[in-house]
Amino acid sequence: MRSVIALLLLALLPTGARTQFYQGTQQEYGKNRVQYQEFFWQQYRFQGMEVYFYTEGRDLARFTAQAAKRHLSELQTAFDFSIDERLQFIVYNSLTDFRQSNIGLEGMTDQTNIGGLTRIVGTKIFVYFEGDHALLDQQIRSGIAHVIIDQMMFGGNWREILRSSTFLSLPEWYTQGIISYHGRRWDAATANRVRDAVMSGRYDRFNRLEGEDARMAGHMLWRYVAEVYGPAVIPNILYMTRVSRNAESGFLYVLGVSLKTLLAECLEHYRSRFGEEDRYRQEFSLEPLPIKTKRQRHYAQFQQSPDGRWLAWTSNELGQYKVWIRETATGKTRRIIKGEKKIDRIIDRSYPVLAWHPSSKALSYVVERKGELRFRTYTLDDRKTSERDMLMLEKVLSMDYAPDGRTMVLSGVREGRTDLYLFNVLANRSDPLTDDPWDDLEPRFVDGGRRVIFSSDRTDDTLRVMKDIVAQRGHKDIFLLDLERRGRVLTRLTDTPDLSEAQPFQLDSIGYTFLSDLDGVANRFSVRYDSTISFIDTTVHYRFFTVEDRLTDLKRGLLEHHVRSDRGRYTALQLRGGRYRFYQGRTTDAGPTGALGLPPAAPANPGAPVQDVVSEDSGNVVKVPPQHPRGAGEGGFDVRRYVFSDEKPGATQPNQAQTQARPRPVEAQADSARQPFVYPEQRNYNLNFTIDRVVTQVDNSYSNQFYQPFSGQAGINPGLSGLTRMAAHDLFEDHRVVGGFRLALDLNNNDYLLAYENLKHRIDKRISFQRQAFQGINSAGIVKVHSHNVRYQLSYPFNELASLRASIMYRHDRFVQQSIDPLSLATPNNVDHMAGTKLEWVYDSSMPRGLNLWTGWKLKVFGEYYQNPERKGDMQVLGTDLRHSMRLHRDLIWVSRIAGATSLGSRGSCTSWAVWTIGCSPSSIPASPSTSPRTTSSRR
Repeated sequence: MRSVIALLLLALLPTGARTQFYQGTQQEYGKNRVQYQEFFWQQYRFQGMEVYFYTEGRDLARFTAQAAKRHLSELQTAFDFSIDERLQFIVYNSLTDFRQSNIGLEGMTDQTNIGGLTRIVGTKIFVYFEGDHALLDQQIRSGIAHVIIDQMMFGGNWREILRSSTFLSLPEWYTQGIISYHGRRWDAATANRVRDAVMSGRYDRFNRLEGEDARMAGHMLWRYVAEVYGPAVIPNILYMTRVSRNAESGFLYVLGVSLKTLLAECLEHYRSRFGEEDRYRQEFSLEPLPIKTKRQRHYAQFQQSPDGRWLAWTSNELGQYKVWIRETATGKTRRIIKGEKKIDRIIDRSYPVLAWHPSSKALSYVVERKGELRFRTYTLDDRKTSERDMLMLEKVLSMDYAPDGRTMVLSGVREGRTDLYLFNVLANRSDPLTDDPWDDLEPRFVDGGRRVIFSSDRTDDTLRVMKDIVAQRGHKDIFLLDLERRGRVLTRLTDTPDLSEAQPFQLDSIGYTFLSDLDGVANRFSVRYDSTISFIDTTVHYRFFTVEDRLTDLKRGLLEHHVRSDRGRYTALQLRGGRYRFYQGRTTDAGPTGALGLPPAAPANPGAPVQDVVSEDSGNVVKVPPQHPRGAGEGGFDVRRYVFSDEKPGATQPNQAQTQARPRPVEAQADSARQPFVYPEQRNYNLNFTIDRVVTQVDNSYSNQFYQPFSGQAGINPGLSGLTRMAAHDLFEDHRVVGGFRLALDLNNNDYLLAYENLKHRIDKRISFQRQAFQGINSAGIVKVHSHNVRYQLSYPFNELASLRASIMYRHDRFVQQSIDPLSLATPNNVDHMAGTKLEWVYDSSMPRGLNLWTGWKLKVFGEYYQNPERKGDMQVLGTDLRHSMRLHRDLIWVSRIAGATSLGSRGSCTSWAVWTIGCSPSSIPASPSTSPRTTSSRR
């Protein structure tokens, strides 16, 4: 409330002060990209695509090529549309590396000049590796879907793009929703967010959704259309939308129902469906902890210290992360670290990675800073943080301390592979435990530190040193790795071809627990080994089997859980009603609700005691019948046995309890063996430019920024004239070229611009040439002024928001007296030279909220100095410009601005006649341009 009152008072201040700016409100701000390293780019050039990669990214590029070929064929069939141009995939080893690129950065293009702006749609797709090939595959598919939709809606050549972009504007849920529908499957995470939003009423105002809610809601709507009307109608809807240039007309012409009716039917369908499923599920039996949360924040890594005294978690809001700790006894919460800035960009929620020390006196966490990994340890007693570099790894996904506190197990990324590592904390050394193309995630020490439990998408239980690329990835299962024997064979705990298990922990001395997306909802499950007599000859032979139990059956899935088996406690995090809820309970609070419908897993090492899971002939693993079979209830049905027409069964039936496990064939590997994927010659990247955007409009302002020479009258505007500007850049947008011109109707007040920008290294460089021509009136008649300006600018970014910019310039003004009478004929022409420099500090934390709408802060503080090299006389300009924009309502944004400037020197301080100085008074103004101009004036 105080900020609103202050802004109202500022708005009431007098507005008569005038400042010395080029174009008044049109100031150049802009964010930055900071380069910490240089990338040596190479490429694979295929028939229908190009894949670009750099050091240690070759395996990722090969995976991208194979996945793209498969998805391109599928999506072109689904959309009934073919891409004639070659796709360009840019593969980054991590999101941190991608943040150093200049892709998507606003450069020299006029940020305030939005009229007539057309962004040229291309075929460039950038992807980055997050440690999970399944997510990379999802990015590739979504990127291809995005390109296809852009070309379907806006056209494939620049003429169609110019025409379509002028008349076609689609809502965010429309475009992002269909990209999500075709780019990612309807997994448990998507279903959980949609379920929570539908049941809480967040999707009732469909057209007001933004960001993630818009994407999820759009995914839901397109899925409903495919389920009810068939997938074949989707290309027709897109085509009719383009023809009619209206999103609602596309649905009406093809489906015969209005968009309003379709939205109502979709919401009612999912509300009824989710409500029926929730009848047989339960609320969480625990009460949420009184931890304050914010809707715009994302919370993760909620875990308890080994002694149970402390809780820790992370929060992330628009990329700014914080680590929090809470004392269980007192409920006091404090923040121990805050990093990064709030920026509208792709958010990396994988950091920080937390791990409690076994002593509970320290909390370790890993962050990325300046492109490098940092391992930090916060000590609770003295509240101090120590830091060291983590070498030989590109990314850390999760970590856990061994009971001795000297060793950690990591899931880390190196050369595009996600493997397990043993990290010696004192020696700062990482030793690999696995080395293969499979993704090994979420490792934890179990069984007193003798084993490591983890989830992986590997197809078998044998460790091999493999260099091949596995293009198709399956779901994830749970495995055990014995650290004492270090054998090549793992112990498989689950074997579920159509389900994924994640976040495994030890539950007790003989059992383990994990999260599974059975029934489309993430719940807690347990698994333990048991044995029975197989046969008896001279000795007794056993066969070993796994018993899986459901521990929870919740209406809303768990985002994560963390178990302390030695204390019998666990924590859980859930999203409900659009808010995160924190829970803490005992592992014995919820007993088994019945055996799982999961296929059993055969132990890998047959023959030994049950604790070691070894047996000579335990090739068969049997399933234990359900201990507590669930009834469907009176008048109801069992949602676990009901199968929709477009879904595959996610569980085996109870009458299949004794079915023995059979190995499943890996068809993808067999197909790839018959038809090996051939890679072309590896080439270096060659610089080339393509047109990025075009501006064509009619307005009455100049397209460049520099002072007009004072000619005895107010600043001159060019009048109504046509502006054309074109921008081109290279593939990585490191080099940019801008050219433009303005032609007035009388061909007198013309304007030209040519500029080049090099953003490849940390210090950005820009050189520009500007020419401006206009006519003025003096005592001798009409004078035509030709101003030429050459400027060279360097910009040093401190971070993505703040930068220091310095520039030098040379200016040449030529005054040509137009001959209309004897006096003007006798007046000679005149030439003036000016050299100068400018220093400015720029801060820009604004975030776009729509067309020419933004919220946040913009600040510029600058100083200028100009000197005539031929005669005495200089001018200095000092100024500042502060702007703040805040959203008061969905459709109301309040913008405030405080700006001021002053000019000094013998050629300055005459702006609007606010201050007269010696040599600069009304009587001292030259009546003729034969005398060198004494001052400069504002353009507006």
